[in-house]
Amino acid sequence: MDMAAPTEGVIRFRYALSPPDAPFPSRPLSALNAWRRILRGTGLLGQERDRYGGYGFGNVSARDGPGDASFLITGTQTGALESLPAQAFARVVSVDLERFAATAEGTSAPSSEALTHAAIYRADPSVRWVFHGHSPDIFAAAKALTLPTVAADVEYGTPQMAAAVATLLERHASRPLVFVSLGHEDGVFACGDDADAVGSLLIATLARAFAAGDVQPS
Repeated sequence: MDMAAPTEGVIRFRYALSPPDAPFPSRPLSALNAWRRILRGTGLLGQERDRYGGYGFGNVSARDGPGDASFLITGTQTGALESLPAQAFARVVSVDLERFAATAEGTSAPSSEALTHAAIYRADPSVRWVFHGHSPDIFAAAKALTLPTVAADVEYGTPQMAAAVATLLERHASRPLVFVSLGHEDGVFACGDDADAVGSLLIATLARAFAAGDVQPS
């Protein structure tokens, strides 16, 4: 599939999709679904008529085995669903960031941000979970909260985004880590080696953003 115009939720990389060789493991899917429900409840993930042209937004992923390069990720345009069945996930088994292409397994196409997730996993082998959401509050408070950021001229779903994310992770060694993508409207990512730590930091960052927004100039 060829890259499409820059629209929220639209896949902009080439991919091949085939049936999985085996069922996806239930443990990471359960954790992904649990945190996905929390992110939906806080507005970081979902699908709403008056946000981003009505497209689904946000996605979550996890490596699916010790040392594996492959990872499980929510399928594209699944934001409206409260909980996802296994068939609404995809397993990305290989990526070519230079050609901006991926090979995946499943019945759902991988999320439009799958190659950004892949870039994070490639940049840091210790990362096992990546959560991506959209938060106007975190986005607006990024400078006040001194969050790491990807430059505004780097668009989502591009080779430039993948390269910029790799550079950012090299410069900011703490994990879990939350960072903002300034070229991706309201885009925020969290990554680390433990799902609860990643999700908790993302929610805590949202709380800090709410608090920063409530501070009035003296």
